[in-house]
Amino acid sequence: MFTKTMLMKMALFCTLLCMSVDAFASYTKRENRWEASFQLVNSQSADVKGGNESSLDLDSEYGWGFTLGYNVNAHVLVNFDFSSVKPDYQAKLIEDDGDTFEIDHQMNIYQTQFNVVYHVLKEQFTPFVQAGLGWSFLDSNIADGPPGSICWWDPWWGYICDSYQNTHSDTRFSYNVAAGVRYELDNSMFFRASYKQSWVDLSSSEDLSLGMVSLEIGSIF
Repeated sequence: MFTKTMLMKMALFCTLLCMSVDAFASYTKRENRWEASFQLVNSQSADVKGGNESSLDLDSEYGWGFTLGYNVNAHVLVNFDFSSVKPDYQAKLIEDDGDTFEIDHQMNIYQTQFNVVYHVLKEQFTPFVQAGLGWSFLDSNIADGPPGSICWWDPWWGYICDSYQNTHSDTRFSYNVAAGVRYELDNSMFFRASYKQSWVDLSSSEDLSLGMVSLEIGSIF
């Protein structure tokens, strides 16, 4: 038969047990808070097949990026993601008469994506998955015409003239999915590691499928 003392002891034990479980769980405090991060990224090599056996081979390259987002709750984060890489590439071009020639150069790829991130756990350490869409800017750095010039009056340096040259470039729709892990340190700083696969909608060839490994350090505020 339970006595009043035994009931009090059981209640105290349950309280201490719940407190211990809660302490070890390390629940996050990111809900309703902003966050930003700096990224070190590594774009993977990729191949694109074009018409009439033309092709483009991208080399692997390191780059950088940043994110800015808002945690709607402990599970859902919406963010803006920017990344920049400059991979070397080899392009195989086919002329109308069938002649083939190759170009070795460096391309600029800038990606801007709006993402929804889902954190599996409400804890400081959690796996996550991501999906998003946006635009990708690709610059071949190959001139598309003769150089031009422009002149202007500068308040410090007087009359200045400079030259410029347009290059073959395009801005295309793109989308991505990603998965990774996240760890928060004292609910103010976090680290993230992830793999992202993005697809760039190219108009005259198959889509560019670009994988990217990302390591991040960020702040919650």
